[in-house]
Amino acid sequence: MKTRVVALFGLSALLAGCTGNVVFQEDASIPDGRWASAFRPEFAFEITDTVNKHDVFIDVRHTGDYAYSDLYLFVDLSGPGGRTMRDTVECILADPTGRWLGKGTGFVFASRTRHAKVLYRMGNRFPAIGRYTIRLEQAMRDDPLPAVIDVGVSIERSRIR
Repeated sequence: MKTRVVALFGLSALLAGCTGNVVFQEDASIPDGRWASAFRPEFAFEITDTVNKHDVFIDVRHTGDYAYSDLYLFVDLSGPGGRTMRDTVECILADPTGRWLGKGTGFVFASRTRHAKVLYRMGNRFPAIGRYTIRLEQAMRDDPLPAVIDVGVSIERSRIR
C-alpha cells in the first residue's frame, strides 16, 4: 500500500512538473489538411505576468507527405491598446538530410504525422497585462498548402531568467 501511495505521488509530481510552465496552448485544425492563405487562425490569451519572461512556440502538425523542409508564416501579435506587430517566421521542419524534426504522432491519412514545436520568441516579456492575440498566416507559394493537419501556439514560462 505504501509503495502505491509513493508511486502515485511520484507520478502526480512528474505530470504536474511537465505542465507547470505552460501558460497557454491551443491548436486549430486546418480544413481538409490543405492550408489556404485566407485561413488565418487566431489564438487569444490573457497575460497577467509582465515581470517574468515567456517563450512563445508555434506548433505545426503535418503528414509525411509535406513537400518541404520548412514552413514560412506571417505572424501577427496584437496586444492591449491595439498595438500590433508582424513577423515573417521560418519554421524548420526537417534537417538538411530530409529527416523530419519533432515527434511522430501516429498515422493520419495513411501517412506518418509529425508534430514540430518551433521557437518563435525566447525570453519574451509581455509589456502590459491584458488580452493578446496571435494570428498565423501561411506564406508559402502553394495555395492551398497540402499536408498540414493543424497549427497552434504554446506559451511557457521561460527557463531563462
